[in-house]
Amino acid sequence: MAILNLNTELWQQRIVEDHTSRAIEYRRAWEAYFGKYKKALKVRAGAIDDNVVVNFARVVVDKSVSFLFGDEPRFELDETAQTDAEGWLGECWRENHKMQLLQKIALNGSVCGHVFVKLLPREPYPKLVNLSPEYVRVITDPEDIDEVVRFVIEYPALGADGQQLTYRQTIENEGNGWVIRDEMARGDGPFVLRDETGWPWAWPPIVHCQNLPSPNEFYGISDIEDDVIDLNYSINFVLSNLARIIRHHAHPKTWGTGFNVKDMKIAVDETIVLPQNGQLHNLEMESDLASSIELYKRLREALHEIARVPEVATGKVDDIGALSGVALQILYQPLIEKTETKRRTYGEMLVEINQRLLEVGGFGADNITTIHWPELLPRDMMQERQAALIDQQLGVSDDTLLQKLGYDAELEKEKREATSAELGEQMLTAFERGEM
Repeated sequence: MAILNLNTELWQQRIVEDHTSRAIEYRRAWEAYFGKYKKALKVRAGAIDDNVVVNFARVVVDKSVSFLFGDEPRFELDETAQTDAEGWLGECWRENHKMQLLQKIALNGSVCGHVFVKLLPREPYPKLVNLSPEYVRVITDPEDIDEVVRFVIEYPALGADGQQLTYRQTIENEGNGWVIRDEMARGDGPFVLRDETGWPWAWPPIVHCQNLPSPNEFYGISDIEDDVIDLNYSINFVLSNLARIIRHHAHPKTWGTGFNVKDMKIAVDETIVLPQNGQLHNLEMESDLASSIELYKRLREALHEIARVPEVATGKVDDIGALSGVALQILYQPLIEKTETKRRTYGEMLVEINQRLLEVGGFGADNITTIHWPELLPRDMMQERQAALIDQQLGVSDDTLLQKLGYDAELEKEKREATSAELGEQMLTAFERGEM
């Protein structure tokens, strides 16, 4: 029994050490996102700081988030759902500030590589909480890395008296259901149990997903792993060196021989007069730093290729001209492929969230959501409508065409009926007045 206890203790210690190491990675990624890079050049006391920080990490993250949740995904329930379930679900997401919440979730995932969303039963609608990944650690089934048996949420806080507090919530599957334990520690003291409750549903109150798939790990892959951050640092190093070289050598330096400075005569409106045999020259930088600038360009291209965010997606349109839809797909292909992968990971999480929300709302446990994602590429409105007219001639329904063009078919039908009714009333009124 002592050996088993020792093995269990070592196993739990390894999990804590892994979480600590991961927390360091999270911090480095967040510092990169906020542009807090280590300075590439040393700066002596009192000297000018030539360090340049160009934050491509934030560009990569923000563009990835924008492509995933820049436009609103629509949720549609299957035909077996109750009549008012879809309306209730829409109101629930509206109360949770749907698009703001989705973008914050995607931002956490893009930086940290994993997402945790907590569901809190409230009235009239449940609340969805975007948890900070650095405060969450998980313990999985030894035989199934995707099966979580315990969630631990632990974070520091300050009490009303200014004392350091640590809150910890453990959500554990004890075989016959999930149990939630809330604990608190003061300073370096032990954790004290504050509350213990049973969770009334078969699933835990936390839903999670990987940002990008990592097949042999529980945690996913972020958009700014170490290779991207290191490349960004190298770019800052090259640009900082360029800035220092330009500051020291961009301006020509005048030098002379064969005379004392007091022997040289110069005035604003006069010609420079030098003693006999005196010489005066300008020392200029011969190089235009083309090789250093080319290195910067190559590093920047490498960063965009590794991060799978093409430069054209960030607004770089030099020498491109008008592009067809096929050309755009080729240029945006790395980002499209990455976003489609994310739609699978985040999409499954959203389906699970909706299923749990509806169960909490009293609509049953078997509701399946279909997610309608917006178009990824910039749209040619005229070309889309021409294609829609051709599809209509081929027999495609008006409802499908309106949804494809981004309209709500039911809402448009109601508006058309309201407009027709209003027009009929106007005609009847005009007829009664004798105006027709």
